[in-house]
Amino acid sequence: MTPVDFPPSLPLGAGFEALNQWLKTHFGVVFDVIGEFVSWAVDALSGFFVSPAAGQLAFIAAVIIAVPLLRTRRVPLVAIVGVVSVLYILHAQFAVGDLFINRVLPPGPVLWLIDATGEYADGYFVVSVLFLLAVTVLGTLDGRTRTRTGIVAGGWTAAVLLGWFLLPTAVTEPRAVLMILLLSLLALSVAGWKMGLFALVALSLVASVGQWANAMDTLGLVLVASLIVLVIALPIGVLSAYNDTVSRIVKPVLDLMQTMPAFVYLIPAVVFFSIGSVPGVVATVVFAMPPGVRLTELGIRQVDRELVEAGEAFGAPGRKILAGIQIPLALPTIMAGVNQVIMLSLSMVVIAGMVGAGGLGNQVYQGISRNDGALGFEAGVAVVVLAIFLDRLTAAITHNSPQARAESARS
Repeated sequence: MTPVDFPPSLPLGAGFEALNQWLKTHFGVVFDVIGEFVSWAVDALSGFFVSPAAGQLAFIAAVIIAVPLLRTRRVPLVAIVGVVSVLYILHAQFAVGDLFINRVLPPGPVLWLIDATGEYADGYFVVSVLFLLAVTVLGTLDGRTRTRTGIVAGGWTAAVLLGWFLLPTAVTEPRAVLMILLLSLLALSVAGWKMGLFALVALSLVASVGQWANAMDTLGLVLVASLIVLVIALPIGVLSAYNDTVSRIVKPVLDLMQTMPAFVYLIPAVVFFSIGSVPGVVATVVFAMPPGVRLTELGIRQVDRELVEAGEAFGAPGRKILAGIQIPLALPTIMAGVNQVIMLSLSMVVIAGMVGAGGLGNQVYQGISRNDGALGFEAGVAVVVLAIFLDRLTAAITHNSPQARAESARS
């Protein structure tokens, strides 16, 4: 009697490899586009944190001024944004910003500006400053946003004077010092003076041990991965809260994503995107997504049904009820999910460093592989600093929300 092979030999590995080859053959362009976008986003965000440009700060200041104007000056603001968008596109394609500098502006001020700001005096800087000037004028005309506009525009001016004129005469790394001050100011405005002081001291410590660039690379990777997670997880969570069938389908998938070892995510990520920051971001997205979906669904389902019925009684459509009642009331729970997403993303930096993502994860991995305790300890301290910084900021945003303040007042 011939023995029967048991358990039978199943070619799971060969099937997985065949599936990979089929996907790369038919959807290779899609993977290339995703990889290019993620790589660009990580590099751009990391580059901003490592060495911010005056034009980038001008654009951020303009956006901060423009957001409140959406309610009061929507038509002129849309016109300004449209014109500025065209200028950005024209500069990207035909360098019209550089042409404006060379042909329109007087040569004396241009040479002085280039000498003072170096590579940052380019066409992008000019377009961003025009954007900032336009929204500043618009915000000044509106009495309700005049103070905010003055503070933001004045803050940008002070940051440029500090980072490009004063700090270069006093320190060797003026951009790093400027970013430390800006992040500390953000912590101060969001979480209070204690957090602002902690951010100033802790971030200065990170820069002092030579890990500033690596820490900012890690921060860029974490923020890009977290944003991708939220873009995917929040709609799925809302849909799961509205549809029980979707919820029953999604939950086993989330359970699998949470129980599977994080290293396993790197296998398909490296197969499709090679090594670098992209597979690190992809693995981080998969690893960090479950709490975003679960807590979004939980927050919406916990909203009092009577409040929803009251909105329906007044004739509000479903999207208005979602945007005006359910999401605001569920915001503390949703923000708890955002906090967990960011923390889980940060916990993946060491694993991402093993596939060439760089940043602090690579430093920790090198410290382990080389038995270099000093390097590993310094990088580990920087990871802890980033974790505390991001955790306290998101927690402060949750605690300062109107819903959280109302619940505290009731209790």
